[in-house]
Amino acid sequence: MRKSLILPLALIAAPLPALAEEIGECRFDRDTLTFAGTPLEQANCLLRKIEKFAVRKPQPVPPVFSWLLTNAPPPSAAHKAAAIVAFPEPYRAYAQLHADAPVSQTEEGVPLQYYVIHDTSTPFYKSDPFPKRLDQDLKVNSFQPYISDEIAKEPVAHIFLNRVGQIWAGHEFAEPWRATKLESRVVGPRARGRFVHIETVQPRRFVGDATTRAATEGPKPGFSKAQYRMLAALYVYVSARAGRWLIPAQHNTVDAGIPDAHDDPQNFDMKQFGKEVERLVR
Repeated sequence: MRKSLILPLALIAAPLPALAEEIGECRFDRDTLTFAGTPLEQANCLLRKIEKFAVRKPQPVPPVFSWLLTNAPPPSAAHKAAAIVAFPEPYRAYAQLHADAPVSQTEEGVPLQYYVIHDTSTPFYKSDPFPKRLDQDLKVNSFQPYISDEIAKEPVAHIFLNRVGQIWAGHEFAEPWRATKLESRVVGPRARGRFVHIETVQPRRFVGDATTRAATEGPKPGFSKAQYRMLAALYVYVSARAGRWLIPAQHNTVDAGIPDAHDDPQNFDMKQFGKEVERLVR
């Protein structure tokens, strides 16, 4: 004969623990300010290939990031020095001046974790062709629109990197900043300091006969060799200042699943970026 199971009333009435809210395709946890999974699993989601119209497709994470995010020792003083030497002047002197400064953290003390790559999507050529000598074009490579209030009242990212490989700092890496919808519209100020943002200069034009900015395309190849070299040097430099290898990400994949997410960076060669990082860290 079965005995009846009588539970204490307090246990029956106890509410179930609330599940943490996860945001977007890479499942950003609003409480921990972290995407889902191990650092390498996060990189796999955040480094997916971004095609026209913000179509995302899986692609292999470069081997160097598989190593850095799993088994590698923390970045060293030698790594930081190698990155600084790679920088052009005047940014080299600027980077040296701030080399031992702390990097950003959130208002609650959660440390910097993500290195986000953007493209500027400017200048915008509408239906006109791109300049033939894109990497040397003065209009394309000018920092003036990002310094002035032509685009925004304040620089929209920590770093601006043109196709010549020149670098202009909009905000120092110690300053908590926001440049994605995840930070500015969904989570809000709590997320500031968890991400650093790198804007790489890439012009855009309409796709075919399109007339809306939702249908634009960048040039092919998307970025210059100098941009990949400097993206790698900046990644190593800020990781060394943070004392940990940051998780690389892209603007679109950070915001994937959020309405009106941007489609950048377009035509990004992840293999080339990985090779330049490996050249510095190996």
